[in-house]
Amino acid sequence: MHLRLRYRRRNQIAPKGVEPDAHCSRTVFRHGRSVAATLGLLLVVAQAALSAPAAPGERARDHLARAIEHIEAERYALARSYLEPVLLSPWITSRQRARAYYYRGFAFASEAMYVSAAQDYVRALEFHPSLPQALSGLAHLYGEGLGLVRDDAAAFRLALKAARGGDGAARVRVGVSYLGSDIARARYWLQAAAEDGYVPAYVHLARSFRRSFADSPDPAAARHWYERAEGAGSVEATLALGHMFRNGELGPPDPGEAARRFERASAAGSGHAQAALAHLYVGGEGVPRDLRRAHALYTEAATRHVAAAYTGLGHLYETGAGTARNAILAERWYRRAAEADEAVAQYRLGRLLLADRSGDRLEEAVHWLQRAAGAGHAAAQNAAAWILATSPRDAVRNGALAVHLAERAVAQAEDADTLDTLAAALAEEGDFPRAIASQRLALARLDPGDDRRAELLARLASYEASRPWRE
Repeated sequence: MHLRLRYRRRNQIAPKGVEPDAHCSRTVFRHGRSVAATLGLLLVVAQAALSAPAAPGERARDHLARAIEHIEAERYALARSYLEPVLLSPWITSRQRARAYYYRGFAFASEAMYVSAAQDYVRALEFHPSLPQALSGLAHLYGEGLGLVRDDAAAFRLALKAARGGDGAARVRVGVSYLGSDIARARYWLQAAAEDGYVPAYVHLARSFRRSFADSPDPAAARHWYERAEGAGSVEATLALGHMFRNGELGPPDPGEAARRFERASAAGSGHAQAALAHLYVGGEGVPRDLRRAHALYTEAATRHVAAAYTGLGHLYETGAGTARNAILAERWYRRAAEADEAVAQYRLGRLLLADRSGDRLEEAVHWLQRAAGAGHAAAQNAAAWILATSPRDAVRNGALAVHLAERAVAQAEDADTLDTLAAALAEEGDFPRAIASQRLALARLDPGDDRRAELLARLASYEASRPWRE
């Protein structure tokens, strides 16, 4: 209605020679075209402003930042969803793309999808060949055989390159690889990681000063680094300090302080600390003897797959300490520990199987005793050597191996028992002069009233008659 009134006014004042309707229509057309053009231009500008980034890489940086936040919160799938558009974006630089691949690989690795992690780490290195984090991540996968065929040499090369680039985890890996072979280089890399505040380096640096690795141990330095790690929340460091106090590495053994450290680490969920504390309760070291408490601690540690806890439970069931004696359960727990390469359990399982009067389990018993002997267990070396030297079964005896194991046992503890075993092994090998000499040494080590004297004299007579001993 309003437009019609306007049209009428214009019709009234239309210039001569011009059709009123035509003049009106041209005026309205020109006005409408101007508005439409302006609106269209504004729409194009607005769409461009919404669709294009304000600066190259800005959106990628935003997505990367969000992905990192989700990774830190252990929301790995969500982190990957933020990284997908980054990897497809044409607006990012090669280094940004490398970082995106690395973070996605890290998210995959954190959820045990190691093949995908390895692929992403490799892609990251294609865009940034010296990216330390990707080198370190790939080194870890090669070193542990996760998603890739284990390759220690490749793991070391990658870790060394990452370490030179400043990656803390890689510096620790390189440092640990030198422990036992080049302590100076080990400490160089571990110290570098520690100075950057990388807490895992503290623990390994502390280990480098203990007698397992150092020709000249420095317990004070070890304690210093363990306490720094402990202050940063390392349960492993608390556990290690407990062992140092118990073993007397920091002066006279202090089982009370060891128990306090083990208790603290146990409360933090360390199964190894629970097993260590249980051992103290079994012997009443630093704590009142409490076999029920020991059983509970061993049981809890066993749920965390700690092999020492299996051995502890086997011992409690074998001896009936704190629980009913049960040979079946004892064997079951010893076997679990033995299969996990616990030398003490292998020895005890071997002794338990030898107790089978049928003799049907002799070969299995020898197998476990030899496994423990190979790990350096002195009592297992002596026990295995005795059976290999004196068994009435031809298929079981092995004189050469018996001599080897017996000599190792004597080197660790030269006493009447080990010398007696060495004599039997030498006799089995036909070396009767040495067998006689070893048996006489064994007799000399016995106390005058020792009940075993008659047995040792009988064996000496057998060797003097050039006859090996049969049990």
